[in-house]
Amino acid sequence: MEMLAWASSIVVGIILLVVFGDKLSDKIVEVAEKAGVSPLVISLVVISLATTLPEITTSAMASITGSEGIALGNALGSIFANIALILGLASVIRPLEAGSGAYENSLVMLASLGFLMLLSVDGTLSRLDGALLLGAYALYLRWLYRKHFRKGRESGAERHTKATVLDYVLLLIYGGLMVIGARLVVYGGRNIAEALGVAEYVIGATIVAIGTSLPEMTNALYGAVRERGSISVGNIIGANIMNALVVLGLASLIRPIPTGASTLTIVLVLMTMLPMIAELKRSGGLDRRIGVYFLILYAVYLVLLFSGAKL
Repeated sequence: MEMLAWASSIVVGIILLVVFGDKLSDKIVEVAEKAGVSPLVISLVVISLATTLPEITTSAMASITGSEGIALGNALGSIFANIALILGLASVIRPLEAGSGAYENSLVMLASLGFLMLLSVDGTLSRLDGALLLGAYALYLRWLYRKHFRKGRESGAERHTKATVLDYVLLLIYGGLMVIGARLVVYGGRNIAEALGVAEYVIGATIVAIGTSLPEMTNALYGAVRERGSISVGNIIGANIMNALVVLGLASLIRPIPTGASTLTIVLVLMTMLPMIAELKRSGGLDRRIGVYFLILYAVYLVLLFSGAKL
């Protein structure tokens, strides 16, 4: 009976995260457009932020409640699921044309993971490491601003309306409901892990990671079906940069996170990220062959996780 209650807690929490994450996503884009933010920056940053909010709130809540394994597993599991599972499915459905800028930003994604690995060498992401990760994301935003601001000013529409008080109130309400959803996911995940004798990291890297990645999955699959591969690839790249720098940066700033159990996961992430970058450079997109490779690698990852391998 308790197991059912804990599983229900995860399901209800994920529903809250996905439903109100979607509403918050729409509202963030609406407010950004009213504020005159360029369409390019909206696609690279704002939409990625919106679809990554479930990961941010879940990992932060996990860190607050002392479930560092869920915080780490959620972030790294989401990075891996975003490429291996989500882009794998999307590119199998329809080969993805990534568009201009995808290769360049994929290098930033790789650099973000490299920086995370460097800070994890001592086996812990400290509060200082968290501040450095958040600082790195701030530098990325500055680079985007300097690179694209003029283009956005030239091509963007003029401001016709301003955000209202109601817009900001709704942002707070949707954000608050997402925090509640994150708390339910962490509560259920932690108790199931304890009851089954499974490491919190495993629960975080599978059930929680896939659940919190549903917004990215919806967006990527929509892009594939509608033949808008740049949406699929661009959102995943932006979300992964945010997972590496913001999600783990915030979580480790709240509470230091042991990272010793994540070495093999990072290796597997590199086994998807490097071929993805090479393919983007070679052809400017992702075809069905690499999609099948991603899905096979994700299946191997799940087998390793549940067989007790130290990921």
